[in-house]
Amino acid sequence: MDQINFQPTKMNFNLRLKTIITYALSFLILFSALTLSAEEPTTPTLVVGNTLPEINYTNQWEEPSPVPADTTKLIFISDMDASKIIHPILEKEGKGYLESKQAVLISDIHRMPSLISKFVALPKMKSYPYTLRLVREEKLADPYPRTKGSLTLIQLKAGKITKIQISNAEAEIRSFLDTSQSK
Repeated sequence: MDQINFQPTKMNFNLRLKTIITYALSFLILFSALTLSAEEPTTPTLVVGNTLPEINYTNQWEEPSPVPADTTKLIFISDMDASKIIHPILEKEGKGYLESKQAVLISDIHRMPSLISKFVALPKMKSYPYTLRLVREEKLADPYPRTKGSLTLIQLKAGKITKIQISNAEAEIRSFLDTSQSK
């Protein structure tokens, strides 16, 4: 019987190297895909029919400020541009306006640098004649739908969401606040 002498050649080495690299890349791609799919799932966005989540807010005076059970309107501020729309309206209307409309105002300030928050924003917020519920922790406000520069207007009935609207138009915001909802 003849013996076949198999000696490594440069061609065999290149073929092995190419095979190893192919397997390594396949493994990395598979591992990356598995890692991405295993990440923490995103918090579901609020939709009509959902119940408003119970979140322990604090207000601008550092007091606990839950959303009252009889709230029928919620205004969510996601950024500074959106806040510039609502604050002039509310300052003009004065103290007690939001409460008379069974409305609450929630502002997401978690991305604000802490020094700015502590020494500039919060002192300004404390001068507002209305309560501002604050989101100070990352991901707490993730369920709220948002568009940069606009307010999220949410209508509620018995704690359930009946309508979600995103607006940056003063007339729409005033109309939202002035709309009464039958009980």
